[in-house]
Amino acid sequence: MLLKDDSFHKALYESYCSPVYGQFSVFCRDRAKAYELTEKVFEIARTELENGMPIKRRLLIWLMNIARKVSREYLLDYSVKKSENNRCIKRLVLTEGFSPGEAARILDISSHEAVIRLRQKLKE
Repeated sequence: MLLKDDSFHKALYESYCSPVYGQFSVFCRDRAKAYELTEKVFEIARTELENGMPIKRRLLIWLMNIARKVSREYLLDYSVKKSENNRCIKRLVLTEGFSPGEAARILDISSHEAVIRLRQKLKE
């Protein structure tokens, strides 16, 4: 019952908005976008609470895990939206921090092909 109460969600937001926003402001220069991502975290949290998903950790840790997932999605989308001619497996893995599997999905190739291309680029 408490979890569906708007005052609970408001208190959750007021208590944890700053640290969640801080996580986004580290890599997102646009304050409006960082705020938008922060709002998305709290929307996901609200949905999870209303659907009865158990919270197994402290609230801050739980929210930061959601924020990490939202960050990852944002960075993946950002990387995909960058100029398509400039995408390279080596840059995606070494510079942007994607795993070879994630880079393979971005480049629309198999994981095996991604590993082969990465090895070739590293030998150059």
